Parts: sequence; C-alpha cells; structure tokens
Amino acid sequence: MKSMIQLIATSSAGRLVPIAALYAMLNLNAPLYAGSEACKSGETSVAGSSGNPQLWMEKPQMELLAGTAFELRFHVGEPNNPVRSLFGISFELRYSDDQYLEFAQPTEILKGDFLMPDVYTFIRHEQDRKLISLAVSRKRGAPGQNGDGVILRLPLKLADEAPEGWQVCFQVSNITANDSVGNRIEIDAGPILCLKVIAPEIDVVPNPFTPNGDGFNDRVRFKRDGGIPSDWVILIMDRSGRIIRRLTDGRDVWDGRDAQGRPMLPGAYLYSIRKGDRVIRRGLLGLIR
Repeated sequence: MKSMIQLIATSSAGRLVPIAALYAMLNLNAPLYAGSEACKSGETSVAGSSGNPQLWMEKPQMELLAGTAFELRFHVGEPNNPVRSLFGISFELRYSDDQYLEFAQPTEILKGDFLMPDVYTFIRHEQDRKLISLAVSRKRGAPGQNGDGVILRLPLKLADEAPEGWQVCFQVSNITANDSVGNRIEIDAGPILCLKVIAPEIDVVPNPFTPNGDGFNDRVRFKRDGGIPSDWVILIMDRSGRIIRRLTDGRDVWDGRDAQGRPMLPGAYLYSIRKGDRVIRRGLLGLIR
C-alpha cells in the first residue's frame, strides 16, 4: 500500500493557514518518531511519574461492536494536574493494526473544546507506517489556556466484518507543546489505549420455553439493552437449517409458530442473529409443549 499523506491546516473560522506557519509554531519539523513499532495487541502502559500534565486518550463510552462508529478523544491535563498557558501542541499517534479500522476519507481531525475559539488544526496520515501526526494551536495573539480538556477528536469506525476479539492499540508519542511566546511546556504521553471488538450482550429467555397457552413462558425473547436494531434479522431454523420464522424491523419475540402461524413441534431449534451477511450470534432454542 502506498503512503497516504494528507496535510490540513484550517482555523475554526474556515480560513486556510500556511502549513509553514503551523510548522514554525508547533515545531512540526521535528523528525518523525523512530522508536519501537506501535504497541502490540493487548499491550498496556502506565503513566510516567514526572508530575507533568499528560496527553491521554479517552476510552469510548459505548459497546465496541463490529460496525460501530466512534471518536478517539485526546485530552490534555486533568483536574488535579492541569496544563498551564497552553497555546499549541503537536504529537504523533501510532496504531497497531488497521485491518478492520476505517478512517474518514480523506482522514479528518475535529476540534475539541479546550483551546477554542478559533484554532488551527493539522493532520498528516501515513497509512503505510500506521502513523498520524496531529497538531492544534490557538491563533496568533491569543493567550495560552489553563486547565484541562479535549483538544482533538479523531473519527473512526470498526469495519462491519470485524471479528469478535479483534484488537487495535493506540500510542501517543513525540509531544511538543508551547505557550504563546514559544516557551516549551512539558507534557507527558498517557497510557497506551487498546480497544477490542466485543460480541453484543443478548439474553435469550426463557430457554427452553413452553408455548402451550398457559400464560407462562409462552414466548422466547431476544433481549438486548437498547433493543434489537432494525437492520438486524433473527432467523429461526429447524435442525436441517430450513428457515421457519424470520424476525425483522426490531422484533425480538418468537411464539413457537412458523411464518404461516402453525405451531411447531417440540424439539431443538437453531437461531441466527444477522446484520447483512455478518452473523452476530447463533445458538439453540428448546421448545417444550
């Protein structure tokens, strides 16, 4: 795969900023990180003990299922260890694997709230190296910022076909930060962040079930927090694999009957929950009369 390099520098007011000016402000002429390769799957890291504020990544607050779109948010400082007089910051982001990781095309970076209003942003993506160079700065003449908050947001998506257990790790390095007059500010890299694709939590209850009309356990339900998405399909099959019932448009209950309303015989049945061609979950159902 050829290197894909993208250079962007814009202000929040929509004005283009000369790349050279941003290089000068944020010291982006420094050589690219030449240390070890990006973190291996499952690797963890602990924060340094220098006492400096940190640049750290927030773990997405959602189930990371295949097909999930999310943002990687970059924070600087914390309430008990804020940054002082921050005007601009640049850093590199390495990621361990991109087999099932999708970027916006072209790769884009979104502004956080911390250095607003009117900031300049920079992004350079070298996909063959699994390396993204990022920077954000306040406009010339603005004072430095004190405190902590989100400086940048990187939109990402897990591919629809990402398998359960697949993992990608992100590592920040080569941080350069300065105040409004160019004095260097020491900011340390926070921990490596690893994200893993999980299987959705779906409870199939009761199982077995007894659709005999007595009002107890007459139906089996596929329970999921937030409900079954409308683009999922639940297939009920006999042991030969013949589809006898198809639940669509968020329906999550089977009453033990086929598509024509005929009660099915007692026994074991298969279920398969799908999104398009991807199987999300499959298992067995017990039907007792």
